[in-house]
Amino acid sequence: MGQTCPQLTDSMADARAKLTEYSKMQDTKANVDAATVFLVLIPVSKLSGDHAGDVAKYKGEVEAIDTAQIKTGCKKLVND
Repeated sequence: MGQTCPQLTDSMADARAKLTEYSKMQDTKANVDAATVFLVLIPVSKLSGDHAGDVAKYKGEVEAIDTAQIKTGCKKLVND
């Protein structure tokens, strides 16, 4: 990524915020789908789309930034 540790920290904060935002929206869609399938047998997300792709995108970004932080020495790899 070619970023400094502070830049990576900022990027991680942004990516995690977006991941949280889209995860909440996806959870809401899933709950609405469950209710509508029960009532009309068609999930609303089939008609209006969902946010699974966005969630996957930001999960990938978080993983990439985490790896960059480890490789640049900004973050130590913790062995469990």
